Amino acid sequence: MVPPTKGQAGQSAKPTLSVLAPTRYPWRFNSPRHTRHRIETRNFVPMNYISEKLEGVTVLSPVPVRKFDLVHAFNRIPLGTTPFVMSFESHMPRGFGIEQSRFYRFMMRQLLSDRCVGIGAISEHARRIFLTSHKDHPSFDQLKHKLFLRYPNMVIEDRADRYTEDEQYPIRVVFVGNHFARKGGCVGVRMAELALEQGIPLEVDIVSTVEVGQASWTDPLEPGYFDRYRKLLALPNVRHVQNIPNSEVLKILRNAHFSLLTTFCDTFGYSVIESEANYVPVIGTAQGALPEFIQHQKNGILLPMDTTDIGEWKHIADDRSTSEFAEIHAREIERLAHSALSEIVTIMGDQNRYKAMRQAAYETAKSMFSSQDATVFWDEYYVDALNTFRNGRSHRPIARAHNRA
Repeated sequence: MVPPTKGQAGQSAKPTLSVLAPTRYPWRFNSPRHTRHRIETRNFVPMNYISEKLEGVTVLSPVPVRKFDLVHAFNRIPLGTTPFVMSFESHMPRGFGIEQSRFYRFMMRQLLSDRCVGIGAISEHARRIFLTSHKDHPSFDQLKHKLFLRYPNMVIEDRADRYTEDEQYPIRVVFVGNHFARKGGCVGVRMAELALEQGIPLEVDIVSTVEVGQASWTDPLEPGYFDRYRKLLALPNVRHVQNIPNSEVLKILRNAHFSLLTTFCDTFGYSVIESEANYVPVIGTAQGALPEFIQHQKNGILLPMDTTDIGEWKHIADDRSTSEFAEIHAREIERLAHSALSEIVTIMGDQNRYKAMRQAAYETAKSMFSSQDATVFWDEYYVDALNTFRNGRSHRPIARAHNRA
């Protein structure tokens, strides 16, 4: 830790910490983007490549050798001796099907140890899963004491919406996601097919490598099931691209009327933040964290979905190899495609309503996912957490409310 310096008025400057964090996409959304601290991101060992049972822990690269004040981890508990704060998106610790094992108990001891200075859920959905999962644990009160909520963030431009009614048609919908079926790509191409049949001027952009089947945990495994949906990628009102730079993805997104995330399973959905920050309402399913920041017919379209008590699609644990599951999945695609198209046509028929929806989407992003607000939170949290750790006291995380737009 760098010692504080004296300011012009004799006041101590705020301390600057050395923080270690993982690389990859999710952590960036859960980091202080304008921080005064020195944050170094390093590759981590994907222990799930060794065994799926080990995916709940990791080791960050020790090279170059350097001492860090704190580790800010995401999803995987960092092994070592440095104090850490843990951000997570669903289950913590990650140990699916091994909850009674010695290794799972080892992970729980890491969360209960003094090394763990805080456990940050990135949504109410994640917080609910954590509390439900550990409600019978003998140290539940200690776990709950460490738990706090902090939404992800991104840099949001301070700009006006440039949309005009001249851009009303054709209606442009964009889907982004490599897990094509899980995230809702099948719904997108089926919407395009329905629009052609009904003479609706709608175009769908699909940005995806079209990974289906075993690649995802929600897809039917029946042979040939996805052949029909792959063929729809060739429709005249569908444009399919893949492996393009993020700058190009954002360009497509900014020119869309709606983005599509009719997902069968998504814990958060970072694309929602990117969409709302660009005045683009999201069509999503009422599962995971999406109901926390998509308000139906106000800042987006939220389609109902049958879910469990923790907000997951109720068929997620079904046997995916059966024809019955394939039929359930296909019916759900049909329902979502018809509902989404009907909602879109109704909303686009009232341009004042649509423009208000765009504005509300942007205001949601500004109020809930501001990188400036997140930086203030994390910069002070790091210092408070580390001071508490060094003083040997039980850390009480800094709570912050997130107002819904």
